[in-house]
Amino acid sequence: MTVHIEPPVAAMARAWARAVCAEPGSSTAPYQLEPVLVDIVERLLHLARTEPFPVPQARMLGARLAEAPFERTRMLAHATRWLLGFPSGVPGSLVATRWPLVASQAIDSYAQALQERALAQQEQNISAKVSLRVQEIAALQHRLRHEATHDALTDLANRTLLQERVRAMAADPSRGVGVLVVDLDRFKQINDGYGHAIGDEVLVELANRLREVCPPDTVICRYGGDEFVVAANPRRDTLGDLAHRVVAALRDPVWSSAGPVPVSASVGTAFCPPGKTCDFTDLLRRADRAMYSAKSAGGRRFALAESGDPELGTAVAG
Repeated sequence: MTVHIEPPVAAMARAWARAVCAEPGSSTAPYQLEPVLVDIVERLLHLARTEPFPVPQARMLGARLAEAPFERTRMLAHATRWLLGFPSGVPGSLVATRWPLVASQAIDSYAQALQERALAQQEQNISAKVSLRVQEIAALQHRLRHEATHDALTDLANRTLLQERVRAMAADPSRGVGVLVVDLDRFKQINDGYGHAIGDEVLVELANRLREVCPPDTVICRYGGDEFVVAANPRRDTLGDLAHRVVAALRDPVWSSAGPVPVSASVGTAFCPPGKTCDFTDLLRRADRAMYSAKSAGGRRFALAESGDPELGTAVAG
């Protein structure tokens, strides 16, 4: 009977592959590693017979142990054991004498490749962490900026953002600046009769109605407890139309957790034409006077401040 004797390189590659794949966490099968190991060892044996001694080629073969299909294996110790322990030839022969040096160059190159791969992975992880941290800081800055410029209850602009946006509007000489002061009628009675929690529900709902009725480029500000200010940047005075829509939008009852709550608002407007210096304080004062004119006339309406006389407000039914 003929006995098949497996060539030494194939036998060593098979044992090496099985040992590596038996390591905890390994997801590679021996058959994936064996042919590559055979090829690398046979090439290293060929280099051991070559003159002059081919150090770069030996190191290139060693670096292959860090590439596919070995990228998910841990086998530096195995590579050292199997390569240095491989019986490369008859003791004293040229190949056997040179083999330890050839194998050492391959092992050293493999170790260097593993180190470079680990450093690259570490740099990638650090870069990802830094990028994530930068995003977190940017999000935090955005949130803090938003909190500093918006009302906590309604998420409308606060006074700081209103003044900032009005200054930007006033810088456009081709457009005017218009202001609406919106004051809820008898809001104290809502707080006294229903409680402050229901009053907050009413304010949130009315803030949402203002968002729906105002153009996208307007600024809506919760200026005080039950007072809102709307700033617009039209080319001509169209605040009367906007004030009419606001009064109508704030006229229907608010459906709260305590049931329907009757609401209404008084609105005053003031406008600074294009090309004129805009004094926001004066503009707000004129709109506020007009709002009180509307409230004195019974509320549920708006009044326009006369542009020619800041002291005069004309009540107009809403």
